[in-house]
Amino acid sequence: MAVEFRVAIAEDVPELGRICYEAFKDISERHGFEPDFPSVELASLVVGLLVQNEDVQSVAAVDGGVLRGSNFLNMWGDIGGIGPISVDPGAQGEGIGRKLMLDALAHAAQQGVEMVRLCQDAFNMQSLALYASVGFVVREPLAYLALSTAGPADADCRPGTADDLDAMEELSRRVYGVSRRGEGALLMQLGFPCLVRERGGRVRGYLLGTAMGHGLAESDADLLALMASMGASTEDAHAFVPMRNGELYRQALAAGHRNQKVMNLMSVGPYEEPVGTWAPSVMF
Repeated sequence: MAVEFRVAIAEDVPELGRICYEAFKDISERHGFEPDFPSVELASLVVGLLVQNEDVQSVAAVDGGVLRGSNFLNMWGDIGGIGPISVDPGAQGEGIGRKLMLDALAHAAQQGVEMVRLCQDAFNMQSLALYASVGFVVREPLAYLALSTAGPADADCRPGTADDLDAMEELSRRVYGVSRRGEGALLMQLGFPCLVRERGGRVRGYLLGTAMGHGLAESDADLLALMASMGASTEDAHAFVPMRNGELYRQALAAGHRNQKVMNLMSVGPYEEPVGTWAPSVMF
């Protein structure tokens, strides 16, 4: 029976969460890496948050009434971010992943979203080939770092609030050339950890915790201070660092942050390199 695609609904979440957990666990452990999702419960939580968000196109792959996989396209701002995409290990190799990706790209085009991005595990040769074959281009190698808990927390770093969104958006437009306000507002509303660094009465940088969060700053020093403070204040904190910013990467390692894996930032459509200091999310 041909695989069909439909909008994912709340009743799908437990099974889609299981598939997401199993798929990421399978590929990670085959390459000697820790799974991205330590439990089915966490994978289901992430899937559930995406399914219920109206600015996310959530798609389920169904084969004869049986769920086989899912993909998500977030449209929280000017750029569409794809992921996580997962296919049940027992159904892999049947072209479902390719169809899910093409479906997401088609939806982005229908919505007028020209810039689409994702992050891909560098060790996963299958997904790298798949994404390249449907038009994605590698733009930046990223180090996924486990943040040191040793601190010290920076005195200029404090929890971010909704009152900081204007300053965060201004930084985003300056560094990325686009707004990430909707993304930041949503993650803060959902309770994701957020720190800002304020000096001289002005926000100089911010960092949203977990792999779904991103960071921006006026300088490497500002971002390093935010990373140290996030690690000292948040359990199991992580952040991405663009590896071509060699000085930032070296200083991050010297501060005790440790490599977990390398990922590739990939894009379809117009792409301009960020200008300044930035730390992407797992989507871009």
